[in-house]
Amino acid sequence: MEFTTLSNNNITIKLVSTTDELRNAVSDLSASQELALDLEFDQNRFTYGFNLCLIQVTAGNGVCYIIDPFEIPDLQPFFSLMENEAIVKIIHHSNNDILLLDKMGCRIRNVMDTDVAAKILNYERSSLATVLKEEFEIEIDKSQQSSNWNKRPLTEQQLQYAAIDVVYLHQVKDKLLAEIERVGRMHWLAEENALLENLRYTESENPHLRLRNASRLTFYDQFILKALYQFRENLGKNLNKPAPYIIPNDALVELASQPDVDIHEWLNHTKGIHGRLKSPKYESKLSEAIVKVKKAAVEQQISHDYPTNQFRRPYRTPETESRKEELTKVQAEIVKQYGEFAGRLIINQSLINEYSYTGKLRCTKKYATTIVLETAASLGIALPQPETGGSAA
Repeated sequence: MEFTTLSNNNITIKLVSTTDELRNAVSDLSASQELALDLEFDQNRFTYGFNLCLIQVTAGNGVCYIIDPFEIPDLQPFFSLMENEAIVKIIHHSNNDILLLDKMGCRIRNVMDTDVAAKILNYERSSLATVLKEEFEIEIDKSQQSSNWNKRPLTEQQLQYAAIDVVYLHQVKDKLLAEIERVGRMHWLAEENALLENLRYTESENPHLRLRNASRLTFYDQFILKALYQFRENLGKNLNKPAPYIIPNDALVELASQPDVDIHEWLNHTKGIHGRLKSPKYESKLSEAIVKVKKAAVEQQISHDYPTNQFRRPYRTPETESRKEELTKVQAEIVKQYGEFAGRLIINQSLINEYSYTGKLRCTKKYATTIVLETAASLGIALPQPETGGSAA
């Protein structure tokens, strides 16, 4: 399928939906030094999990390839292209794209993030739509932003929207880099992009404890909640529905706090329960899961005590407040010099709070560390030698 109908642009959109088409697209794209890339994905909105729905990529030569991963069994040729260090990959706000590719086994290399570039230049709003409007006076249609990218066939409007996210990125990159070079912050960008490349997809540890009010449950209730959470995840996978659509988070925590409730009554009087769960088959499975975990809790002698609040802040002392005041002064001076939004890349509230309570200055960015130390010295504030790891500036 091919469209040539992008308004005011001579852009050819080529839909790639077979293995042969993918090989041909990759062969064409491999000859370029810079590629603009974007992914459309679904992250527990319409389907279960974090899933790739569409790939948009262009060499900036008037052709935009849109790769449909649903039709292609093996994306390895594309992954190899992304892992080619000799080719720059221009992406706007790349975090989730990098994480999804990593989840799929692709370690993207040579990333150039135009969203980060905009932040370095102190853009108050760094969305692609804002950058295009401010720098090029281009208005883009975002009506398909909430589109369900799982549906097939794709509409012409969806394909045009998808292409828009990449066809201007070469221009945006050139414009922003020229200004970054002018102000002498290219080393900022290089370090930020390197940090992005090192992002790795990991599953959350004890995700059930991240639910609202889960920390207020007893150890026993949290033990029950963990089993209920896994039950819901398994059902979400089987039905290909986001897990919270099966049982809402607040309802799951509520059930964990009162596992002796009549399940039939609970299912039919709790708001937001998926209809399939109310069927006799799944109601029985849920009842069995609760009986099983309650038995395991007794066998393992799980306590009914409440856990100590591990998220409670340390006590404030004159020393902690003094450290906070010092680093806040440093932050204010950095914002004055570089701007509020660029300043957030250098020093953030998390770093200030940790230094306040621990006396340790944890930095992971070399350029930010240099700026923090030099700014502190100019203010007559003595800071300790920064430590690597932990919270980042």
